[in-house]
Amino acid sequence: MTVTTRAAAAATTMATATTMAKALNSALRDALDADERVVVFGEDVGRLGGVFRITDGLADTFGERRCFDTPACEAGIAGLAVGMAMAGFRPVVEMQFDAFAYPAFEQITSHIAKLRNRTRGALALPLVIRVPYGGGIGGVEHHSDSSEAYYAHTAGLKVVTPATVADAYSLLREAIDDPDPVVFLEPKRHYWTKDDVRLPSRTEPFGTAAVRRPGTAATLVAYGPSVAVALEAAREAATEGMDIEVLDLRTLVPLDDHALTESVRRTGRCLVVHEAQSFAGVGAEIAARVQERCFDALEAPVLRVTGLDIPYPPPLLESAHLPGVGRVLDGLRRLLPDGGQPGVGVRRVFPVPVGGAGTDGRTVRTFRLPDLGEGLAEAEVLEWTVAVGDHVTHDQTVAEVETAKSVVTLPSPFAGTVTALHCAAGEIVKVGARLMSVAQASGEGGASADSSPEAGSGAGTSPGTGSGAVLTGYGTGARSGHVANEAGPSENGELGTSHQPGIRIPLDAAAEKFHRAHRDTPAVTIWADADATGLLAARDTRGTGLLPLLARACLSGLAAFPELNARVDTGRAEIVRLPHVHLGFAAQTGQGLVVPVVRDADRLPLHALAAELRRLTDCARRDAVPAGHLTGGTFTLNNYGPLGVDGATPILNHPQTAMLGFGRLVDRPWAVDGRVEVRKVAHLSLTFDHRVCDGGTAAGFLRHVIARITAAEQANGGEDVPAP
Repeated sequence: MTVTTRAAAAATTMATATTMAKALNSALRDALDADERVVVFGEDVGRLGGVFRITDGLADTFGERRCFDTPACEAGIAGLAVGMAMAGFRPVVEMQFDAFAYPAFEQITSHIAKLRNRTRGALALPLVIRVPYGGGIGGVEHHSDSSEAYYAHTAGLKVVTPATVADAYSLLREAIDDPDPVVFLEPKRHYWTKDDVRLPSRTEPFGTAAVRRPGTAATLVAYGPSVAVALEAAREAATEGMDIEVLDLRTLVPLDDHALTESVRRTGRCLVVHEAQSFAGVGAEIAARVQERCFDALEAPVLRVTGLDIPYPPPLLESAHLPGVGRVLDGLRRLLPDGGQPGVGVRRVFPVPVGGAGTDGRTVRTFRLPDLGEGLAEAEVLEWTVAVGDHVTHDQTVAEVETAKSVVTLPSPFAGTVTALHCAAGEIVKVGARLMSVAQASGEGGASADSSPEAGSGAGTSPGTGSGAVLTGYGTGARSGHVANEAGPSENGELGTSHQPGIRIPLDAAAEKFHRAHRDTPAVTIWADADATGLLAARDTRGTGLLPLLARACLSGLAAFPELNARVDTGRAEIVRLPHVHLGFAAQTGQGLVVPVVRDADRLPLHALAAELRRLTDCARRDAVPAGHLTGGTFTLNNYGPLGVDGATPILNHPQTAMLGFGRLVDRPWAVDGRVEVRKVAHLSLTFDHRVCDGGTAAGFLRHVIARITAAEQANGGEDVPAP
């Protein structure tokens, strides 16, 4: 095929939804095809295709002389790359994770970065060091570092970090073609982010920043994984009247000083976002350059929103460490306390003045999409039942939305006049997104603060309060928050300010864990009613509580159906059946839900099991559960009875694959030996990961547990109830 034909073929290729991982794979494939000097190597990059499968299929296509595995020795990998580059090859090496590159740091800084200078330009060193970097994947220490400052500080290296699929392809191709060494930082949390792109494609070259969103009120500077966060924060800021420009640096070395200076001089304000620690980070360099070049144009100090100055935390705490949309918005509000210049950057969302009514004496409230339960993160607005200008009363239905589970009607938490609808019918909105603004005259009823999920409010709850009662693994709790005023659009579309503060309560570490479990686990819930009259009789006969008897029924079920005492190893695509049962159980305390773990519960006789349950419950109420009994559970028993509800569909406690729920005991008519009697009946539900077993196995387990409960009446005081 001629060059002209190739170009024509590329021009006619339709844009398709492509992941960043696929774009990087395509860039490597095209580079290997275009230049026989290009070689790809590193740990597991050959037959396996790399930990993240970026090199998948390259060894099959180009052979093991062009794409091959190396020993697990990063310093040796870097040294081999130096030698091959000096011999005329163009090596592309992969470090499995960001911090894994540190053993090679001496080679990178002392030799790779310095060889051109050492030979006074006689010897170039064209090589690429690919580094999956950054957090957001739940990785442990050494798997989620943001190491860009180390490389950017080292003269002689070019440092590149793409934020889009198109840039991933284009910048990697340019890095491989470059005559100098390039550290190519790949935001691994975005490997599976999709964009509609046409490959092959070429974007702007090294040293060129990109304005991802134009604006006038402030410049939000980001790169790599933080660009997506910056864009989402800018979109949310627009609803508060802030018109934010997002500048994606794309390459840290060389840095596009011109684009940075031009943007900040135009907006007068600058906020820098990155995941790495604040101290001596890239954001500090950007802030210094902006101060030097734009001092006369700045209307506020340059601010930074970064990771904390700590070693990378455990997975459950990484959401508190990484700069999220909420922290970026807080930074923007510090830059723009009044929302920016009057009349500049205020986005008017369906505003219609109310005929004859002014805003004097009125307070604008904003109704946000509440948490609809079951871990649902978004909903589609099907229909509005009110319009701008309508008067609504407290609890009046204002909209109908559809979630992945059902159609739900939304009642208004405020009484007043509708001043704005922030989304149209057919639009999909996330939990916490703005739905409707209502102007309340003095004395009108309604909630006293935004019904935002941050305030812990939702249908039927009061803003800023939480019962601590938990159905699905975590709840509102009794956490402390900070108070902040929030501005909302007034009736004439200008920015109005509420004088009554809203309460903002940060999500705890468990929230992200359960969100990830709900997102990644194909969970199914089945349920059945059980006659628990005999269970109560056994409790009285044996002088023990209900919980030990329920626990024994669960343990008997797990012995008969061990498929449910398991975990899923996604990395190896395997189900791991566990040899012993570490039983978690829900203990409601004054501080909210705690789930202690009885270790080796399947080895304990009933009296010992009851004693351990009592001991751990007491520890939980004193906030003194030993660390070894807070993790490692393999199965959870959740008792909903104390909450006064019949049942629930819980989110699994990852990495567990099953949870049994036991509802309250109620008097119900029940058929017993052909006659109807009033019996104590309980609702049992089993939520399980469908990957570990099918519905027949799960139903068998639930029937087994129910049989144990109903057979308890016939037990004659022995240690265990006979298995059915």
